[in-house]
Amino acid sequence: MIKQNVKFQEFAVMFGYETQWEQDELKLKLQIVKRNYAPEGFFLMECHMMDSSSLGRRTILPYGGASTCETVPDHPMSPKGLASDMSVVIATMLVEEL
Repeated sequence: MIKQNVKFQEFAVMFGYETQWEQDELKLKLQIVKRNYAPEGFFLMECHMMDSSSLGRRTILPYGGASTCETVPDHPMSPKGLASDMSVVIATMLVEEL
């Protein structure tokens, strides 16, 4: 089940960033993406390929604006374009949360 429109702190913790320093760093990186691509928001994906060394790896991608993804995907996709890291969306966050 996808957690939709979560607050930034929850999004950061789901990504694996628990300390304030890590969260501040993530926020800065996402603000750069916001400035460059004007996304509507971000989505957090998790690799579910049982036979992959990427199992459990999480990735944040923007959607909307000038981003590659116009909307949040409703199907598994590969953040790197590889069959070994097919991932599913586990959370979304609106850009206003930054």
